[in-house]
Amino acid sequence: MLSAIFLVAAAPLALVVANGAPDTSSRSWSFYDPSYTYCDPGYPLEQDYSKVPDAQLEFAQIVVRHGDRSPVHLISHDTSEWNCNGVAEEIYLHGAGQDKDNTTGSFRQEIEIPSWNQNYGYENIIWKGTCDVGELTDKGKAQHRLLGSHLRSVYVDKLGFLPKELSNTSELYTRTTYIWRTKNSAESLLGALWPMRGISPAAAIPLHTFPKEIETMYGNSDACPQLHLLLGQISRSNEYQSFLKEQGPLMSRLATILGVKGPSWYDGWNGYFDVLNAHKCHGKEPLCAASLSSGSANKDGKSCITDEDVAQVSRNANYEWAFKYRDNALASNFTTLTIGSFVGTLRDHMASHILGKLGPLKLALYSGHDSTIWPLLIVLGASDRNALWPPYASNLMFELWKKNSGDRVVRVIFNGKVLELRKEEQWCDMNACPLDQFYKRLAQFIPTDIVTECAIH
Repeated sequence: MLSAIFLVAAAPLALVVANGAPDTSSRSWSFYDPSYTYCDPGYPLEQDYSKVPDAQLEFAQIVVRHGDRSPVHLISHDTSEWNCNGVAEEIYLHGAGQDKDNTTGSFRQEIEIPSWNQNYGYENIIWKGTCDVGELTDKGKAQHRLLGSHLRSVYVDKLGFLPKELSNTSELYTRTTYIWRTKNSAESLLGALWPMRGISPAAAIPLHTFPKEIETMYGNSDACPQLHLLLGQISRSNEYQSFLKEQGPLMSRLATILGVKGPSWYDGWNGYFDVLNAHKCHGKEPLCAASLSSGSANKDGKSCITDEDVAQVSRNANYEWAFKYRDNALASNFTTLTIGSFVGTLRDHMASHILGKLGPLKLALYSGHDSTIWPLLIVLGASDRNALWPPYASNLMFELWKKNSGDRVVRVIFNGKVLELRKEEQWCDMNACPLDQFYKRLAQFIPTDIVTECAIH
């Protein structure tokens, strides 16, 4: 999750109340799928993966979400412990082009969370442990190592598409956002895709990062002020305001339990989703009001977060995302300005490969956020089930295949399965979509003049 511009999104089914019976009074913002899991994604498994018939894989682009992380929103009375030091990261500096013997020596950054002494320093409003806010956890690193190992099984062992050893780093392009957890996710994935790599400068894999002021892998409202305007119009719509009003009592109760206040906690479910699901994924005790001590026998549904609270917060958050990116009159424009420049990058890399402009490049890896994956799924017309909040370490694969006839097709795989589209948007077969048809779809969401379209007139 990245707090750039948030309302929030995903897929309708039935609202289930505490006794398990459907709530027939609920409206379209009840989003639920019993097969959905937020804490872990699906993976491309060698035994389930098959080639496009009569074709050869030419080029692959993979967009991933970072792995499991600590919350990005702080709850002042959260007494849980978050640890991120099970996998050490050592760094060193050296002159460009110089060998590893001419370095500053290696360093290791360690997050230190001291006990508050009540005399000086800021109030201790952060958890115990070794995790910074929003840091990739050891579990998150393991998720991407697992993903990397599965990609190796498919692309190296089964297809022979990628080399067993990465002796030429020009075969790979990697880009992350400036947020550290995306960098660590890419490192973990690539470390398993090509294990036992050395640490010499010549073997170093470049990790490309855009300055945040011009980042295109999520909605950059600072660079594109029109996004602020659109978001305000969307959030003031009658339907969205009706949604907030109906779900207001739940939001008010949760805000009281968590001890939070301010606009970001009153106009959307992003913060609640972040905090509650991060705790759920780690099996931590339910959060309770500050007046209750951990393990208190007085915990109840009014003073503590319940499993049903977490489930309904997830439904609400999924509704918000779908409404923002897909289900309102301004959605197409909003989605275009949010992710359209990055969509253009994906398309242009395919075109450049076909024209022979990318040299030996075979794989492009983009390590981003849920706010990278989700709008891409909307652009593609993903089914409601596939358009739920992207799990940690979600992986969206764009494969360019050349058929024996000379025609090219694109296959899109999301979390290990060929992407399923909405019934209303069966615009192409995602197992083998003709390239011109794929380009035509993407073009609907690529801005023609991003500077002009982002400006407020």
